[in-house]
Amino acid sequence: MRKKFKKIYVEITNVCNLSCSFCKPTNRVKKYITPIEMEEILKKIHPYTGYLYLHVKGEPLLHPQLKEILDLCQKYHQKVNITTNGTLLLARKKELSHPVIRQINISLHSENEKEHYLDDIFDAVEEFTDKVIVYRFWTMQENKLDQKSTNIVERIKEYYQLSPEIVEKIKKENHILIKNHIYIDKANEFVWPSLSNNYNQEHGFCYALKDQLAILVDGTIVPCCLDGDGIIKLGNIYQNTLEEVMRSSRYQTIKQGFQNRQVSEELCKRCSFKDALLTNVPKI
Repeated sequence: MRKKFKKIYVEITNVCNLSCSFCKPTNRVKKYITPIEMEEILKKIHPYTGYLYLHVKGEPLLHPQLKEILDLCQKYHQKVNITTNGTLLLARKKELSHPVIRQINISLHSENEKEHYLDDIFDAVEEFTDKVIVYRFWTMQENKLDQKSTNIVERIKEYYQLSPEIVEKIKKENHILIKNHIYIDKANEFVWPSLSNNYNQEHGFCYALKDQLAILVDGTIVPCCLDGDGIIKLGNIYQNTLEEVMRSSRYQTIKQGFQNRQVSEELCKRCSFKDALLTNVPKI
């Protein structure tokens, strides 16, 4: 039987060890989901999806009880994707070897000064032979990598001894398989949704509420993982069932609007990712 959602995002923490220009900052109260809270969430959402993405904002590998969180995901028959800035991959490689994890996305456009950053990532990835690994470069401008990202791609090319054919693919294509289970994803930088930005487009498409929704660390239910401030509050997972949320008029208006390429929410009008979905852009 097909589940209602292809994936649900669960923000297990909104705490991060970096402050990158790529991510829009948030003023929400800093928090880590407890295992008790995680199980309550899983009890409510597991009939609706088989895939959890353990991020919205924050660095999930900072969670002190990551193993317990992953054990619970396994208990409720979920497959897990994690997106990380990569700084803690080596330190948390034991937890990341958990069989419930299907995919690890590494945002290599993260801004940090860690001395052996790439070396540690390469060493950790060697351990994850049963995981899909995606190296992400999502800060391109007009389909071109900046100098920093170009330098990192050079390091990847050297480390994996990539053939000239693969190098050419990296220059021209997206989601390139470079070795067995390891990929490179590229995308142009997009405008994060904000009620204060100048971008405004009333037409467009989004997978929000059709294929996905997100749950913030305080339980707030939002349409997608780009609403990191919880502007479009559809309910709270600790107070509402997903069925109640899905029956609400706001939920239905948003979903039907996107199906008709009409954007109902002011925040969504101010998000350029919906336009990128009409081209070849990787999924979040």
